[in-house]
Amino acid sequence: MKEIRTYRAGDTVYTYTFARKNVKNLTLRVKEDGSLHVSVPQRTALSRVEEFLASQTDFVERTRNKLAERRAAAPKPLQLITGESLPIWGIPHTVWVAKGSKRCAKAESGTLYLTVKEPEDQAERMKCFAEFLDREARERLTARTRELCPIFAPKPPRTPTLTFRTMKTKWGVCRPRTGRVTLNRNLVFLPPALVDYVICHELAHFHHADHSTAFWQYLATIMPDCKERRKALNAFSIPKLQESKAPR
Repeated sequence: MKEIRTYRAGDTVYTYTFARKNVKNLTLRVKEDGSLHVSVPQRTALSRVEEFLASQTDFVERTRNKLAERRAAAPKPLQLITGESLPIWGIPHTVWVAKGSKRCAKAESGTLYLTVKEPEDQAERMKCFAEFLDREARERLTARTRELCPIFAPKPPRTPTLTFRTMKTKWGVCRPRTGRVTLNRNLVFLPPALVDYVICHELAHFHHADHSTAFWQYLATIMPDCKERRKALNAFSIPKLQESKAPR
């Protein structure tokens, strides 16, 4: 059972979440928001816990400062207003919002045009962009998968069934038994070379379902620079969109 407790170190009072668990050692975690979470063995005395926390004050402050610096350096979430910039297929595009009778979005010559009935309505701008993202993903990623699929012959024997959704932790998912591949809509932000890496990665799973050594060796025969592309993919920063406020 979790408890919210406090302890004092010098002139500062710290609040932490406390839980007794079946663990051998006291464990302190500083989460992304700076909150403290402590797990301790079942029979540990509170005095021992507070002594441990007091000894970790410097660590807590250093970690909180680093997290604060990282949050300050992180790009602010996009609101999709005129003048903001975001990548489309790896190319920077400037957002231009206009009023129109029908919702429409298109990327052209370095500009992302969003036409909505109410330009000041953030939810409508977000919906307009979501429709654009889905359409771009379905059209471009489907076409590119069809182009790359023959390289992996004889498996799959035909272009796999493709589905598209926004995923937080994965770029793609392959299900060889059902002949289905799911691709992340956020691939629309990436340069073509990284998009190709993701598609080839998923198609390679039709030959090796896991991430064994054999899988990586096979992928390297198809894409010799796959390691470099994977590294670039991990370093690529996907723009974050500001969530619309729920109506009151």
